[in-house]
Amino acid sequence: MSAETVISHAFVLPDHNFYEWLAVLRPYLAKFERAAVVRSPAGNNLNRFRNVTAVNAPLTWWNNSALVHIRRVYPSVVMVDVIHAQTPAELEAVVNRRVAADDRYGEADNDPQHIFNRFVLEWPTSARPMALLDRFNADAEGGDQRRGVSVLSHENADVVCAAPGVVSAVADAAISIETLVDDERFITTYEGVKDALVSAGDQLALGQIFAKCSGDRLSIMVRNPPDKGVLLLGYDNVMNPRDYIYIPQLRARPIEDGLRVRKLPSLFASVLGRVYSWHLLEPNEHHGRAIEKIGVENSWLKVSSVTGIEGYTAAWLLRATTLREGQEVFAGVNPVGVNLDIFHPMGRPAPAKLGDLGWIRFGYNVSSGRGSEDINAALQRYLPQIEAYRNAGYRVIFATSHQTYGEGKNEFWPWSQMTAAKWRVLRQRFADMMGRIAAQWADRDLVAAWQIWNEPDSKSGVASVRMSADNYGRMFDEVYRAIRSADSAVNIITAGFNSGPVSGSAYARRMLQRLSQGVVPDGIAFHPYGRGVNGHPIYSTFGHIDESVWAYSSVLPEKPLWITEFGVLDRPQDSAGQIARYATDMVRYLKTQYPGRIAALVWYAWAQGMHNGYGLVDSAGNPRPPLTEKFLSA
Repeated sequence: MSAETVISHAFVLPDHNFYEWLAVLRPYLAKFERAAVVRSPAGNNLNRFRNVTAVNAPLTWWNNSALVHIRRVYPSVVMVDVIHAQTPAELEAVVNRRVAADDRYGEADNDPQHIFNRFVLEWPTSARPMALLDRFNADAEGGDQRRGVSVLSHENADVVCAAPGVVSAVADAAISIETLVDDERFITTYEGVKDALVSAGDQLALGQIFAKCSGDRLSIMVRNPPDKGVLLLGYDNVMNPRDYIYIPQLRARPIEDGLRVRKLPSLFASVLGRVYSWHLLEPNEHHGRAIEKIGVENSWLKVSSVTGIEGYTAAWLLRATTLREGQEVFAGVNPVGVNLDIFHPMGRPAPAKLGDLGWIRFGYNVSSGRGSEDINAALQRYLPQIEAYRNAGYRVIFATSHQTYGEGKNEFWPWSQMTAAKWRVLRQRFADMMGRIAAQWADRDLVAAWQIWNEPDSKSGVASVRMSADNYGRMFDEVYRAIRSADSAVNIITAGFNSGPVSGSAYARRMLQRLSQGVVPDGIAFHPYGRGVNGHPIYSTFGHIDESVWAYSSVLPEKPLWITEFGVLDRPQDSAGQIARYATDMVRYLKTQYPGRIAALVWYAWAQGMHNGYGLVDSAGNPRPPLTEKFLSA
């Protein structure tokens, strides 16, 4: 059964003499956590539950059949567990047996059958967001015949088993899996796959990765032999996959604030209330039909909000997500942070001044501008500060660079005249130093992430040392392995790429090609200066932040993105109010539009005068209303 089973279960009791029924159920509720009690199906929506235990008592269900009633009225319910009990005493006997056997659904005693499952497909790819691209047999009369549906994916995303079963066929671009549900046979074929990890005859579990996507879509065909479905494009027994889709904890998120929820699915219907981009709405329709509507112009979806509003809203202004994806990459940690500087008088504020931020980022400077390799002196310089921040609950990113190793050494100067041989020497020495530095910090639980180098793709070279993607890939590989040999748990992320979504993502792809097997960054980092959201043309001269998120997400889709620098550069005279609106709009947009995608979102920089960034405080460390307060609580 799905991993969501325990937290999506309703126990439906008869309305007549309800409290007598409830009394005998008390031991069950104490034994099995998070089972919702529903008083009669009348007036209640059971579609929100994956599993329903139904007491089949007289005058409770349509046609006196809980199974028929639920299958007819509540198409999203996956498993129906029917308990035939005419009286509370009969229910009590069943409850006592299940409690004693630690058997929530009575699975050990399903003869005669009382547990009825339906075949379901969970989402078949790790790619996000979730979206349906092509419908089944969309326009048969117009010649647009499709034997399945296509969902949004991207190259190299994981293909996951949407229904458990046995692999029945493996071809170059398609894999079929056969599933038996209550002796009924279903064959699911995944098309648009590559790099198969399975062979015919293998048993696959729900959610198991078995291939990679070969492109930007994954097609799913479902057949139900021997005699169900239709003949379509040379295949018999073809069914509409939409009718089987079930997505645990499916939610819809508005892409606009103040979205109206209406009494009826019409722009002319009365408005019941409004929902906002931070709300997660629960679809009150079958999941397959819901996912078919979300993002589609002129479609309406019935939803419930956490504020208690229930009605219809414009599905074209929604996107599909789940409760799981609404969580932070690091649970309980605000992704918003700020860049600090241990060498700057304003760059190491007291932890109490950092408000609700989750992250701080320091450059790890060993060289001190003179080629120093004294890692012990560097440790003593940083350790008291980092302990104070970590004890206050903040997570720490250390950014390494030429200031960690290389700066001030004549053999590497000027940087513009570096040769392949010199880079090879620097890489080896840098990796050796980073292995020893990582060992100093490994057992202290103080460092959350090591960032390898800074802006190696930069075209300006103001705060970075540029190198080719090939050289950077080799450097990352050597440094990653050195750090990992000393610390198996710390995150190791790429440099912050800053040449833009096209050049930067191409650079990132190239560097990844130079990595050894098993070396995978824990995230792609980038610095989207000059990008933002709508309404801020002055600070978004290079375009919308979406372009960067999409481009870098496609490079390493299974890992989060780290925005280790963003902000406003070289505009010290702009008003703090303008900057506050830009910064908080960016934070809010990324949090709501890409929940669980951004690990860290770090402003550059804390104080005015720390290089050329617009500070959250002024050059004397004083707040800059309204920027300081708004950002620290973002």
